[in-house]
Amino acid sequence: MSENGDNHQSERVQEISVKEDEELQDLLHGELVILQKKEGYHFSVDPILLTAFVEVKNGDKVIDLGVGSGVMPLVLAARKDVDAKYVGLEVQEPIADMAQRSVAANRMETVVEIHRGDIRKVRETYPADSFDVAISNPPYVPVQTGNINPNDARALARHEVLVRLPEVVGAARYLVKSKGRVYFIYPAYRLIDLLVLCREQKLEPRRIRFIHANQTSGAKLVMVETVRDAGVELKVLKPLLVYNLEGGYTEEVAEILNESDKLI
Repeated sequence: MSENGDNHQSERVQEISVKEDEELQDLLHGELVILQKKEGYHFSVDPILLTAFVEVKNGDKVIDLGVGSGVMPLVLAARKDVDAKYVGLEVQEPIADMAQRSVAANRMETVVEIHRGDIRKVRETYPADSFDVAISNPPYVPVQTGNINPNDARALARHEVLVRLPEVVGAARYLVKSKGRVYFIYPAYRLIDLLVLCREQKLEPRRIRFIHANQTSGAKLVMVETVRDAGVELKVLKPLLVYNLEGGYTEEVAEILNESDKLI
């Protein structure tokens, strides 16, 4: 990190309240800072990969359904050279509070808002058709399967405890305007579930990109762009490979994460 980057980060750190169970982490090689729990909920690279797939235009209003630590709206606001507004919806009060303080730490209060609320109750909170774009990294493990993490934040992030995929897709359909765009990142093994639900809600899949650990592995995740009330015209893009065979990030992923100086 450059000396200027260090100074800029120091200024931000002085303005943020960090609780005993939290830690402040650099994001995008110091371009942003973000709060995380020392134990429990942590974001992964997956939502950052989705931000590179998302299209945001001037004047767009974007909502993140299940914003967690706030990583996606923060990265989009920092990286997308457009005049857009971002809202993050999060049901867990401690996580929403932490995300709001991360927004403040990066001086993005005029661009990013964090709202505490339930995805299942968006009709009580927002008017229909009030956003141009919705993004989501939904819980993906059916609550009847797998070992539910005893840590509540992690359990809610991974397991369909409070919200199920049909409710996330339905909320997105309600919130975005006609021809609005909805983006998901989801495990590849549940892709059919996602596509069926999207089409039922008139969110037509338009672009799909599979994410592979490396060139020898099968797809682990998939990113999907849907458009409300659109015609049928699906494009399957080339796979996104996260690691090269030497174990370092591929050039494309290193650029997304701003880690190009750490390529192996």
